[in-house]
Amino acid sequence: MNARKADSGTIVRRLMAIAGLGGLLYGVDFGVIAAAEPYMKAMGVYSEGQISHIVGAVLLGGIVASLTAGVLADRFGRKRMIVVSAAMFLVAVPVVSLSIGSFWTLYAGRVLQGMSAGYMAVVMPMYLTETLPADVRGRGTGVFQFCLGLGLVVAAGAGCLVAMRYGASDTADAEGRVAAWGANFWWTMLPVAALFLGSLRLPESPVWIEKRSAGPSGKTQGPGISEGGSLFSRRYVVPFLLACLVLTFNKTTGMSSFTSYLVTILHSSGFEGIYANWGQLAVKLTNMLVTIAAAALVDRKGRTWLLRIGTFGMAAGLATIGSVFLAIERFGVEADNATGLVTLFAFFFMQVFYALGPGLCVWLVLSELMPRRIRANGMAIALFMNQFVAWGLASWFRPWVEAWGWSSMFFFFAANGVLYFIVSLFIPETKGKTLEELEHLFDRKGRSQE
Repeated sequence: MNARKADSGTIVRRLMAIAGLGGLLYGVDFGVIAAAEPYMKAMGVYSEGQISHIVGAVLLGGIVASLTAGVLADRFGRKRMIVVSAAMFLVAVPVVSLSIGSFWTLYAGRVLQGMSAGYMAVVMPMYLTETLPADVRGRGTGVFQFCLGLGLVVAAGAGCLVAMRYGASDTADAEGRVAAWGANFWWTMLPVAALFLGSLRLPESPVWIEKRSAGPSGKTQGPGISEGGSLFSRRYVVPFLLACLVLTFNKTTGMSSFTSYLVTILHSSGFEGIYANWGQLAVKLTNMLVTIAAAALVDRKGRTWLLRIGTFGMAAGLATIGSVFLAIERFGVEADNATGLVTLFAFFFMQVFYALGPGLCVWLVLSELMPRRIRANGMAIALFMNQFVAWGLASWFRPWVEAWGWSSMFFFFAANGVLYFIVSLFIPETKGKTLEELEHLFDRKGRSQE
């Protein structure tokens, strides 16, 4: 018995380690562009619209991945798709680093990075949900989210080191800007190589093995249909729609957009030179540290409690940032260190509540709300909506700001935060429930409505 418990503990630790590396890949993938983007703008190679599309290309890659992730995860297994995701990132890095002068080559490399992150975002939470015991499932997702935050922090820290080495984007010479662009990407191959090698030793998901063993009747029959259950049958439509709304609002509150432009935003609020890089690092470090507290609370306080508090506080922080920029853009307040500090502290406030609620709970809500019969395709469709919205916002972020200003953007994000809070009021608590109990919950609700 003790040997069996020891083996089980070893497997859980291995899964936690891979969850961490998967989160690190996702965080690095989205975080690295925030430090690199100002150098691309300073080079003057691309227009504002092209820069927005290069930044948003990662999210376009996520859309492509989300359209195929469910089918591929059901066809080839969760483990293989984790391996493929890491391999794609390793191929993408040299393409992005060496192609600053070619728009379409650079764009293709960024799309490939996005596909890597997109597959990881679908498959890793699914894999953890299907392999970890119910009493540590929240902790496993917490590790994924913590290391996602760690990836953002590491990317921001690397950006500070690059700026110290080559100069900030507004002070470096032309040669230094090109070197800084590449340096912000090359280092990312190290953690992703560790993920690739570690994922080769993963056990396959027992749920996927069971489905494969069930024969043709247990395989996916097409988009949204598996094991005899339709994605749009009455018993599944409520959890499916809730998951889609949560993932959509997680993007329309702007996290992906301003994460990619945070250095530029802080420059616009009044900070100069490398101070904006240090501000970005501080905000992302806050996200990582608060995620530790959230991971400790999520299996005790529950998902919905954290999600409601988080969305409410996040909306308040975003509205404060919008108010600072409104004062600068409409009422003649000068952008200086004072306005920069107010903006930075508002970002801290917003980030604390994001990390407590949406940052962690979105992955649990997505994987736990989806019953097994629709999980792969349901998660893929929900993530498709998530990535499509994020791609649209990121791709048109700069043109929007050029036309309407920063304040309109942040007030839009704050309004969506309020809607996110309202949706959170309708989400059932999933804390401590096994996957079978959750499926029975929605089965009973579905039958009572039929």
